Amino acid sequence: MKLKMIALSAALMTSATAGLSHAEAKTYAYDVACNTNSYSKQGEQQEDLTRQLGKPIRCDGLVISILDNGRTLFQFAEKKGNVSAIGFAGSEFDYDFNPNMVTVKLDSIYLPHPNSKSVPEKLSGIEGYCFIEGSANIRKLTALSCTAKIEIGTQRLVYTVEVRFIGVGKAIG
Repeated sequence: MKLKMIALSAALMTSATAGLSHAEAKTYAYDVACNTNSYSKQGEQQEDLTRQLGKPIRCDGLVISILDNGRTLFQFAEKKGNVSAIGFAGSEFDYDFNPNMVTVKLDSIYLPHPNSKSVPEKLSGIEGYCFIEGSANIRKLTALSCTAKIEIGTQRLVYTVEVRFIGVGKAIG
């Protein structure tokens, strides 16, 4: 039930962001396991964040929405959590950038809020990628990794989410 709520939230956020109706997006829900090296880090731009421990990001649900124009939204959530989902959005699937996996160049991130009912804050102009491993069938993926860097004033934020898929994705809507 909670995954369906996450999926509905993703579909509504996708529609509002892109100005399209829900019918113009293909949306898939997955059970996933967020790897222990999923984290967020924040520091001054000149700091070496690789030496800093990150704040863990936990997730067990993922929704992927693909718009007719190719834009893609990845929304990671903890089904029983009290924090809104973290989301990444970017261009269409790129099959040539890396021959071993599908790549999506990111341009936006949706930051989580402590209240799971809040709409995440969208930041554009980020740098990052999502890498998808698995079958050419969107419902039979094996692993996904998204990393994004944001620079705001003197601060740099880094978000990394890595998941492995548990079972087959379900088409929604």
